[in-house]
Amino acid sequence: MDGIDISDETVGTTTQNIPEGAIQEFQVGQSSLDLSTELTSSGAVNVVTRSGTNSWHGEAFYAFRDSSVAAALPGGKANPFQRNQFGGRLGGPVIKDRLFFFLDGERTKQDLLAPVLSGGQFASLSGNFNSPFRETQTIGRLDYQLRGSARLFYRFSFDQNRNVSGFIPNTFQPFANNNHTPVHAVGLDFNTGSYTHSIRVGYTKFRNGITDAVTGSNILNPAPALELAIGNDPTCLNAGQDDFCSGPNFLAPQGTYQTDKQFKYDGSKTYHSHILRYGFGYNRLLGGGFAKFLGSAPAVSSVSDVSLATGGFPGGAGNPLNYPVQQVILGNGQGFSSELPAFALPGGRLGPDNRVSWYIGDAWKIWPNLTLNAGLRYVRDTGRTDSDIGPIPCSQLDPTLAANLVAGGTPCTGNILDLFGPGLGNRVRQPNTNFAPQLGIAWDPGKSGKTVIRAGIGLFYENSIWNNNLFNRPPRLQQGLFLAQQTVCSNGNAQSFTLPGTGTVVTPTFCNQPIGAVVHDIAALQAQYQAATIAAGPAVNSVFIGNTLTSGINATGTNLFAPDYKTARSVQMNIGLQHEFGHGLVLTADYVRNVGTHAQLTVDVNHVGDAGFLDVQAALDAITATVTPFGCPAATIAGANSQAAISCYLGSSGPSNASIADFAINGLDSGNSLCGGFPCSLVKQPAAAFPGKNKNLGTNQMLFPIGRSVYNGLQMSLKQNLNLANGRIKRANLQLSYAFSRYVATAQDTDFINFAEDNNHPTQFIGPNGLDRKHQISFGGTVELPYSLRLSVISHFYSPLPLNLRLPTSGLAGGIFITDVTGDGTGDGTAVSNGGVGDLVPGTKLGAFGRSVSAGDINNLISNYNSNFAGTPTPAGQALISANLFTKAQLDALGAVQQPLCPAPPIPRTDPACPNVGNGGQVGMSWLRALDLKLSWPIKVREGLIIEPIVSFFNAFNLANFDSPSSELSGILDGSNGTANGTTASLRAAGNTRIGVGTGVFGLGAPRQLEFGLRLTF
Repeated sequence: MDGIDISDETVGTTTQNIPEGAIQEFQVGQSSLDLSTELTSSGAVNVVTRSGTNSWHGEAFYAFRDSSVAAALPGGKANPFQRNQFGGRLGGPVIKDRLFFFLDGERTKQDLLAPVLSGGQFASLSGNFNSPFRETQTIGRLDYQLRGSARLFYRFSFDQNRNVSGFIPNTFQPFANNNHTPVHAVGLDFNTGSYTHSIRVGYTKFRNGITDAVTGSNILNPAPALELAIGNDPTCLNAGQDDFCSGPNFLAPQGTYQTDKQFKYDGSKTYHSHILRYGFGYNRLLGGGFAKFLGSAPAVSSVSDVSLATGGFPGGAGNPLNYPVQQVILGNGQGFSSELPAFALPGGRLGPDNRVSWYIGDAWKIWPNLTLNAGLRYVRDTGRTDSDIGPIPCSQLDPTLAANLVAGGTPCTGNILDLFGPGLGNRVRQPNTNFAPQLGIAWDPGKSGKTVIRAGIGLFYENSIWNNNLFNRPPRLQQGLFLAQQTVCSNGNAQSFTLPGTGTVVTPTFCNQPIGAVVHDIAALQAQYQAATIAAGPAVNSVFIGNTLTSGINATGTNLFAPDYKTARSVQMNIGLQHEFGHGLVLTADYVRNVGTHAQLTVDVNHVGDAGFLDVQAALDAITATVTPFGCPAATIAGANSQAAISCYLGSSGPSNASIADFAINGLDSGNSLCGGFPCSLVKQPAAAFPGKNKNLGTNQMLFPIGRSVYNGLQMSLKQNLNLANGRIKRANLQLSYAFSRYVATAQDTDFINFAEDNNHPTQFIGPNGLDRKHQISFGGTVELPYSLRLSVISHFYSPLPLNLRLPTSGLAGGIFITDVTGDGTGDGTAVSNGGVGDLVPGTKLGAFGRSVSAGDINNLISNYNSNFAGTPTPAGQALISANLFTKAQLDALGAVQQPLCPAPPIPRTDPACPNVGNGGQVGMSWLRALDLKLSWPIKVREGLIIEPIVSFFNAFNLANFDSPSSELSGILDGSNGTANGTTASLRAAGNTRIGVGTGVFGLGAPRQLEFGLRLTF
């Protein structure tokens, strides 16, 4: 903004909003970005703010919306809301021809009773919560005309907002979010002969705070001491994965602070047919704060399977307290990600990042109608990779763990992380050679100024946000008081752990118990864990890799960078033309290609749960521990002996409901499920049959720069300016745009930490990204009608988003035998392995639904799966068969094979495990359709004074929209309402994927609203 970078270095958005009335002009760059553009590999927005002039000018406005004149919100209940927006601007001279001022201020006051529509069997628990929003935006600017061409300006802007909302819609987990951002900017522009100069100096201080908004309120909270989720995501942060969420939000409390002291110089020199450009920038970036994830309550979850709701509380399957405790993650109550002090806090500093950038370029006018642009840009960030920390020597390894490694034949002899693979213990690379060349041409073939053909190619580096390295530093330091998490139940298995700073080993007794019966026990264990953490202090870092030999975002709350770190980047290519037809009609068409590389993907380098690493003895021990209590013989050797023991258990001697989970809880499972990702010896569990490459190590989900994305798009626009002074339409400005595109990636969100779909083939399942839309059609314009009336319209029609299709998990032990179809150890339903979801349905890639698989042929996919995969072993099951531990028939009898999927409607369902979803066909993902109208009547009261009444219709035709990125159909194919194989049109209309739920009431595509306004301009 005005040449000053206002990027949020923590999560990648912006640090502030500014008043709409303060914007003089803005420019959107999509490809072949200007050499002076700050760090980005996708696009950029440049804003120029207004300044004062020799004449006084300004405006005041008021806009009002209310639910009484709006369409009903989703859910069929009264959810009143009201929005008031008001403000004004004023500019003019302080000293005529010399000093000018400009002021602007806007205020938004919004109140909403936000609807929450719980899914599936929890529909009766739908409700709402108060969701106020307040924002104040101000800006002040002074411009001073120096001698000649020199102009100096100072700008101060301030943005403060507070809102109460959920991270995703349809959860009873809102948090209060506060932002507070003052910005100072100074600019000097002047010319000296054939040189131009632009100097910018800026200071930004961004403060964000998140606090729990549930505790002490009347928001529905059946288990007040827990962050409760019924579904596949225990954190309730991923849309479409949970049917019910309540309690304190996972993200609260949290504080984020950032300062940016920046200096920038841009210059140019005209020399014959060349315009030489050059520039230099320096940013002193400092981040800090804390993120006490799960600081207010532990995360507790169970899959949404009504057959598991066996607790004795009222409401049956519609009461979340009746479900078993399957996943529990404790938070240690700390929030720092580094030991370095900043912002008056004893820890949490990020950086400093001394960002240095420079560029040189040339615009060479080879001929009057042909210009060649070439340039080179360089950027270097520091403090983004924790490269100040060297290799971690084996001398820092916990003595007990060191002894286990010696006994296991894999002693630590160099660096601790080298235990996971050669070179993984090296210092993380600091990128110092980020050079970015670019080349482009512009050609007017007719030399008439009516046509221009453009082409360009360039390399652009992305900003490596601090959110990606929050979790890298703590596991590398032997001492420190850092954010940590502890998994204590995994797929119903209890995980023993040692309280920090003590020798006390705790083994939970509440796993697999009804949630409602053990709420206080779980909360008490978190309190005990947090108290022990405080008592131990910084002398004991419970997430240090030398104390755990484990690192995973849902195991320890950490992720390590792989040593060969590379900055994410993209190669941008484009070719296009622009032609003017007649007067005021301009066609623009561009083909744009953006190939992104080096995005971060997590890969477990120990391959815990991988079917290729079967410990036969551990499997035999698990079989023995399972069958001998029923009088069956021990399994001492694979083959007839082990199979006989299993046959006995499946016979009259064993239980009537024998399942693979019986064996899994005794060790026949992945180390992620059995031991929470830790070495099993560390958590006092039996050895896992699938422990990974080294059974004395835990999971280590390292971040590798291997992610990839590709965007291809044909973007076209048609613009028309009409001046029809003699017609009923006086003037018109119209625009039509269309984009035909495809965006594929190795993850749904390429900016943040993502699990690889397959640890053995991390990029194999590349497919449509979560924001991919094949068609995007927009049109709009402004028409001046008789009697000074002005009609404006803007409309968007976007094709549906894609959806991942996944196998439903059971939430029980032994998931690797049912839903881990790749055999890599993920997809077993544990939060540790990949967040709790099953593998992609065989034969599909990311984003298959709505692309390679439509709603009309979803049953073909399901039929193919049921015919060719259901009833067959997963790679883990096949490993047991190949080792002669089990027979295929025995795995069948135990349910240790892939299970059939429920058919999508309208095919009748005969399996009682498939819920009844009524009549009608399966719906697909929805188009986004919205048309907004604004009618205004500028009334000229006198010269220089205009009063303008305004009425606006948002989504004027009240088109029902579904499936926004934050509230979409679930791709988990369990056949229930709300999924891609269990949702009819009538169910969707009454469901919770309608745009407008939660705090999205004012979002694009929400139910129709009217806004009344008045504007005074002078």
